[in-house]
Amino acid sequence: MLEFLKKHKIKFISLLAAAAVLSAAFMAGGSVDNGSSNGTSLNTSTSDTALVTTTAESDDAAAENSSAEQTVDTSGDTNGEDNESTSSGSERQSSDSSASVASSDSDSDSDISQASDNSQSSSDKSTASSSDISNSKSSSSGSTDKYNTESVPEGKPQPVEPEDQEISDNTLYCTFSISCSTILDNMNKLDSDKTDLVPDDGWILSPEKVEFSEGESVFDVLQRVCQENSIHLEFSWTPVYNSAYIEGINNLYEFDCGSLSGWMYSVNDWFPNYGCSRYQLQSGDVVEWQYTCDLGYDIGAEYITQ
Repeated sequence: MLEFLKKHKIKFISLLAAAAVLSAAFMAGGSVDNGSSNGTSLNTSTSDTALVTTTAESDDAAAENSSAEQTVDTSGDTNGEDNESTSSGSERQSSDSSASVASSDSDSDSDISQASDNSQSSSDKSTASSSDISNSKSSSSGSTDKYNTESVPEGKPQPVEPEDQEISDNTLYCTFSISCSTILDNMNKLDSDKTDLVPDDGWILSPEKVEFSEGESVFDVLQRVCQENSIHLEFSWTPVYNSAYIEGINNLYEFDCGSLSGWMYSVNDWFPNYGCSRYQLQSGDVVEWQYTCDLGYDIGAEYITQ
């Protein structure tokens, strides 16, 4: 209400002034002339009042229009600012989106590159691993032959397969012996029914010079010597070693004097790491067949089992 009064106070003042003039004229009375004169005066006053009122209304209308225009302009300015803000925001959003896409592309490229590097690394590792396995197999296969024979020490004769033997008429000589002297120190381990089979000095065949044909093996000479001296011999063929395995001589068998007992042979004080059927004799060789009660340790062949 107060705002309405303040806004239209000029109109109220004009109305009050006109009312006051009319009241004064009415109370004064007078002649027709005076009335005419007063009427003229009244009319003039009324006209002035109307003019004042009209002017006041025009001023108020102008003020309202000005206020409305200012409001519109302000609104327009605000909308403009909002539009600028929106445009700026859109540009920033677009920029952020582009940056995000670029970053995404960069990350994607980085991931692809890393994946490629990892793949290459895995491939290199796989290749290295395959190479190691291949080298390992090659090394392993190089350390033993097809009959599980390890590398022969340098300076020692290589094995000759029985099927590859070439026996000539050329006669050669070697020293040959068969001993079971180790049993004498282990009679408590020997089967009781085998005691009489052990010679008092341990020699089943004392060292003697024997002849053989060039190309013959240790096993060939052993068979002939035992046959010529009526010495019992029992053996079995072992395909995995491509050689005969001597089970017993003079009825003394493996395990007769403990779980680590059996027959072994040496040539020139070396215990070959392959079977007697594969050792080709040379002229002058010294061949010894010995019975061991301790897997070779008691006859100097411990290196064979290591």
